[in-house]
Amino acid sequence: MVTRYLLPLGVAALLTGCGQGRKAQTTGSNGVPVSASATTGALFTDITRPAGIDFVHFNGAYGKKLFPEMMGSGAAWLDADRDGLIDLLLINSAALPGDPHPVPHYNRFYHNLGDGKFADWTERSGLKGGAYGMGAAAGDYDNDGYPDVLITNLGKNHLYHNRGDGTFEDVTQRSGVNHDGYGSSAAWLDYDSDGRLDLYVCNYVQLPVPMSRISCRNPRAQLQYCDVHLYDGMPSRLYHNNGDGTFSDVSARTGISTKRGRSLAVACSDIDDDGDQDILVANDENPNFLWLNNGNGTFREAGAELGLAYDQRGETIAGMGLDFGDVDRDGQPDVYESGFQSEENILFHREAPALFVDRTNAFGVGELSRQVLSFGLGFLDYDLDGWPDLFVTNGHVIDDVHEFNPQIPYEQSPLLLRNTGGTSLVDATSSLGSYGRELHVGRGVAFADFDNDGDTDLVVTHNHQAPTLLRNDQPRRNHWISVRCQGTRSNRDAIGARVTVEAGKTRWVDEVRAASSYLSSSDPRLCFGLGTVDRIDRLIIRWPNGRTEEFKNPAADKEVTVTEGQGLR
Repeated sequence: MVTRYLLPLGVAALLTGCGQGRKAQTTGSNGVPVSASATTGALFTDITRPAGIDFVHFNGAYGKKLFPEMMGSGAAWLDADRDGLIDLLLINSAALPGDPHPVPHYNRFYHNLGDGKFADWTERSGLKGGAYGMGAAAGDYDNDGYPDVLITNLGKNHLYHNRGDGTFEDVTQRSGVNHDGYGSSAAWLDYDSDGRLDLYVCNYVQLPVPMSRISCRNPRAQLQYCDVHLYDGMPSRLYHNNGDGTFSDVSARTGISTKRGRSLAVACSDIDDDGDQDILVANDENPNFLWLNNGNGTFREAGAELGLAYDQRGETIAGMGLDFGDVDRDGQPDVYESGFQSEENILFHREAPALFVDRTNAFGVGELSRQVLSFGLGFLDYDLDGWPDLFVTNGHVIDDVHEFNPQIPYEQSPLLLRNTGGTSLVDATSSLGSYGRELHVGRGVAFADFDNDGDTDLVVTHNHQAPTLLRNDQPRRNHWISVRCQGTRSNRDAIGARVTVEAGKTRWVDEVRAASSYLSSSDPRLCFGLGTVDRIDRLIIRWPNGRTEEFKNPAADKEVTVTEGQGLR
């Protein structure tokens, strides 16, 4: 057995004076005043219990401080039975090896009843599971119109096929996606543009057998969670969809397996504007990977080349969560990545098709993010003013961190960052209401308009705690349009479609994706806040297969469905 005596996972974070507590800002970093709605008044309501969500995550802890206990878990939004109401899957972990009194724990699936209510359909859904769950990714891999689900686990991942009635069958063995590793986040994408969704699965670290073979102790000689640097990274996996319900592992053939990383998050986008999907992976204390699609069934790693591998100091990031969003509305997707306590969450601004630059401090988020340890995150225009804002969930990984530095809590409050017009992101956490004042061990976050009212709601998962369902109750002062894309020649979910909304000289651009954040899968519909704009000139869809369609004067303040080659309704 290897025993280490250390203050693990960020010694500086435990000993420095960082984490003094967040102070509300009345002006942004550029001096722009923050509106009253950004600093006072709740725009979100915690409806977890009234909605019928009674899940509590279990991390498997039984006193041995085993590494996986720190990391889970995620969530997924999916309309399992296509009734127009998006449902919620919450991932649970399980007993770990050596537990003297193991008790079964299961995932929970909640069917959306409407009117802000959910019913527990775990048993009838077939998604109960029972493995040590980490995350989930929803996607219609067989193009039958019903979303399927991959659940990543410590051990073998599981693929569930939707039977067409909102119930699922475990097809892991015959599908060929039964790799045994340490699955974390996963993403569905059509990397070869053949109209079928392929699958990228992140793997985290190589754990010893038994897990307790590497143990760590703090200076008081007490058991402590070990530093991630004691564990080697693993290659991730890419599976090609064969079109017959099976997948082929093409990790070696495509080049994906040539790199090992402690991979925790993945998000896909056409980063170089060449018409195919590229893959960005956040690694924990390894350089990030940017897998550029060569268009011939292979990828090349170009993270350092495009400026996404390291922060502005040339240092690796303890990357936990990822998302794409056009912060300054220049038509190019920027990247936000979460990191460790006393470090910064990074805002990579896209300066050109082949270059991203760390603009964290220019947008004013450096100081705020250094005060917390961040995991799940995502862009959302919560106030529909036309500018993408950011939500970040936070929580430390060392459960007794406060004993070494009382100024750093294990449970931490979230961050809501309001976009002041493409120039800065300022603290608007008070808009989260009571949840913004609470402390949790934040992990995953998934976004969806679960009540179909045109604004974005969210669910936040917490390690070894209950989740929180936040309903967006912002007053309707601004306009919006929600776009649902359905492929016919492209994949049914239209993942990879680029959507542009134009009104006068103003333009909003986003891409259809479900996977981002950390261990989580969000609503594939795109919600565009329009601010005071009440008339849209053009809606343009570039489908994953390269075909472009344009629609003039779609109505604002409603959800529209665009079916490839069949028009808008």
